[in-house]
Amino acid sequence: MVRALLTAVATLEDLAEAGHDSHAALNTLEDIAHELGGMDSGERRRFSEVLERIAAEEPGRAAWIRGIPRALGLDR
Repeated sequence: MVRALLTAVATLEDLAEAGHDSHAALNTLEDIAHELGGMDSGERRRFSEVLERIAAEEPGRAAWIRGIPRALGLDR
């Protein structure tokens, strides 16, 4: 599920940067951030652990993957 989320976030970021309906892409990213923001501390920990595991498996995208919580405002 987290891999699917990463794919969606990456696609939405690309759409926002390319200008293809960037407003809708940004709104969707905000909706994703809002939903993930409702995680409790245990869920956040598990989410971070899964992100770290995926980052270790994908070194070319590791920095981006590790930056997802910050990019979505989840590290506050």
